[in-house]
Amino acid sequence: MDYFFIVGLLLACAVLYVLFRPKAKKIKGDDLPVWPFEPMPLMTDSEVLFYKKLKMALPEFHLFGQVQLSRMIEPTEEVADERQFWFNRVCRQSVDFVLVDEDLQTVLAAIELDDWTHESKTRQKQDAKKDKALASAGIPIIRFHAEKMPSAQMIRHEVISVLRAYR
Repeated sequence: MDYFFIVGLLLACAVLYVLFRPKAKKIKGDDLPVWPFEPMPLMTDSEVLFYKKLKMALPEFHLFGQVQLSRMIEPTEEVADERQFWFNRVCRQSVDFVLVDEDLQTVLAAIELDDWTHESKTRQKQDAKKDKALASAGIPIIRFHAEKMPSAQMIRHEVISVLRAYR
């Protein structure tokens, strides 16, 4: 008898909870007249400084910042049936800068400015995947260290050397 009373009491509590629990706040998303976004800087202060040096070092090329890998590379035809899998491998990754030929379509190199955040094991794995994806597509990736901010002359020497090696 006590068993049925306890089960009944538990059932009654469960029903009362379902009926009177606090409702979760529903986010209307598309229905909101204004979405909760605000602008943010495209680059860190170090990246801005480095971008200016890149422009001085390589005036004959075009530079783009914060470019997603999925705008630079795509899966080959051989894996057409697995296209989504390979796209997902790179879709959320980006590079700091992309060096583009004067035709504005040919990517010549990806350029990264690595800082202390690249020292973690997780970030190193992400960087290795990024390097592998770009190398597979024949796009060199050139890494500079923010702590050892190179001069414009050093940048030019390194980039031109890599471009010559890839041609």
